[in-house]
Amino acid sequence: MSDTMMIAVEPLKEFCRQVLRKVGVPEDDARLSIDVLVEADLRGVYSHGVVRLPIYAERLRAGVMNSAPKMVTRRETPSTCIFDGDNGIGMIVGVRSMEVAIEKARRSGAPSFISVERSNHYGAAAYFAEQAADAGMIGFSFTIGGINHMAPWGGREAMLGNNPFAIALPTPCGFNIVLDMACSVAARGKIIVAAANGDPIPPDWALGPDGQPTTDAVEALKGLVQPVGGPKGYALTLIIGLLSTMLSEAFFGSEVTHLYEDFDNPQNIGHLQGALPIELFQDMDRYNERITKAVEEMRNTKPAAGVERVYLPGEREHLAREAAIRQGIPLGHGVLDDLRQIGGKLGVPFDDIVTGRA
Repeated sequence: MSDTMMIAVEPLKEFCRQVLRKVGVPEDDARLSIDVLVEADLRGVYSHGVVRLPIYAERLRAGVMNSAPKMVTRRETPSTCIFDGDNGIGMIVGVRSMEVAIEKARRSGAPSFISVERSNHYGAAAYFAEQAADAGMIGFSFTIGGINHMAPWGGREAMLGNNPFAIALPTPCGFNIVLDMACSVAARGKIIVAAANGDPIPPDWALGPDGQPTTDAVEALKGLVQPVGGPKGYALTLIIGLLSTMLSEAFFGSEVTHLYEDFDNPQNIGHLQGALPIELFQDMDRYNERITKAVEEMRNTKPAAGVERVYLPGEREHLAREAAIRQGIPLGHGVLDDLRQIGGKLGVPFDDIVTGRA
């Protein structure tokens, strides 16, 4: 990241919590929401960290997102339900719905899946999948994007988001194995960060409004993101989107509104949260023995030329988190300016809080 400043974790969290409190979010929900956002930054996933705080705050301020939702469940079975997020902050709806999935899996002794409706953009999917992994289960979290910015393969009209998903497996190795990916070559959030900081993007990430590949992040935000793997990425995007919406009344396709432009209509974002108890299939001791062996085999694979060693999915993020807790989080000047701006609007002094002057 170009032109960055290292920001200590706790002062950053305190600033962000105060911003959410100013727009009516209860203290506990503000704390949890910011934990989810800052966790992404700690793991080096800057596209889904505090860079998103200003748009969440603006939507709360406009009343198009509910600061104090009353979340309910319906159409329940022992291992499933529809979870109504009451248009609440996506991170809160995500955490609470995964808690329901984990509890249902424990009580029912069966895999549990929760279909979520009336939610909002929920940040990084890994957080919710890891809730289940930390509970000794395999976690699944799927969501539809809050912006249509991908065309179906062969089309030229934006009808899909990049529809991220995460799957997390627990290990006894000090970190969870976590696949967390959008179905585009790069998450749109990475383009947002690049645009905010004035950085170029690789030419295979997006098309500009003229339909041609672009390295200009600002132009890319006006165009389309590219699916990973061409038609395979489009198919994966479609399936994740359908799984996230068709089991409830969440929006899909032309129904999806624009996270950054529509301040009149709730988004009705859908998620699908899953918790798979390992002990339904395998004694935990045996599972730990086998997955430790799998981890060691991957790590001990002979590296290719110029590669130090092989990492497992989620391992680099785990190491980045450990370093960031000690050293702080690097935030680019564009993100810092956006935080100062939203803080200024709400009377929350960013620089005073992060430097300890407040």
